[in-house]
Amino acid sequence: MEFVDLQYFVSIAETGSFTKSALQNNVAQSALSRRVRDLEAEMGTALFYRNGRGVVLTEAGETFLAAARGILAQREALRQDMRRASGELDGTVKLAVPPSVGLVLLAPLLRQIRADHPRIRMRVLEGFSGHVADWLAAGKVDLAVLYKMKSSTLLDAEHLLFEDMFLISAPDAPPIGRADAVSMAEVAGEELVLPGSPHGLRLLVEDAAARAQVTLTVGMEVETLPTIYDLVRTGGLRTILPLAAVKEQVAEGRLRAQHIMDPVISRELILAHAPHRAAAPVTKAVVRLIRSKIGELVRSGAWDGRI
Repeated sequence: MEFVDLQYFVSIAETGSFTKSALQNNVAQSALSRRVRDLEAEMGTALFYRNGRGVVLTEAGETFLAAARGILAQREALRQDMRRASGELDGTVKLAVPPSVGLVLLAPLLRQIRADHPRIRMRVLEGFSGHVADWLAAGKVDLAVLYKMKSSTLLDAEHLLFEDMFLISAPDAPPIGRADAVSMAEVAGEELVLPGSPHGLRLLVEDAAARAQVTLTVGMEVETLPTIYDLVRTGGLRTILPLAAVKEQVAEGRLRAQHIMDPVISRELILAHAPHRAAAPVTKAVVRLIRSKIGELVRSGAWDGRI
């Protein structure tokens, strides 16, 4: 009997099917059947009843299932102990980010995590900052990279960077302002597509408009970034975003970006932790890599921000 025999047995018992277990374990059904026959011969008793709908455990099979699960659990616990003893981190970290952050950060961050800590499993969610904050508060994620909002009640949060907002237009849109900059007074005369209230970006832009004593013209309220891009490129609208969210499109000439001045609109990116997971070694490792990777992206010019 080998550990793999126990794994196959538990899989068959849980799925109730040799066919499903064979697919789950990427093994031929005939090989699976042969291993179970050998296991039953070694135990001296039948472990499954076969019928037209699949298999069910015999009484002896029920007893064997409990023992098999116990042995496999002990084996996994021993493996994790050995990994910890060798300094190898093993675990799952759930991270949430806004779409504009995900575009710049996720791919290089996840590659680095895989290279440095191959046994850390990442689960990533994307949503606007308000949704991200809700997921963190509900315990659905361990870490959240999000933009700080005035109404934020996140206590366990740290600064990552500041980034300025830009007016984003189609390359053939009628020019306003200077080639690389525009004032809020000039933006006010243009039809915009923006997320609806109380989205953090919308509140930030409206606050800047109030400071400039102008009223914005919001033609559409949209909360999906790809749709905003399409409406700007083909719908005759403009939007306001950080440059990092459109850097590739601007470089390729598919969009045009102008730094918004008078007043400058800046927002702060923060990293927040779920209190119950903040001390976990795997969480600490991911936090270190997030800080490090953002620093690299800013220094290289891939992310237009200020640490």
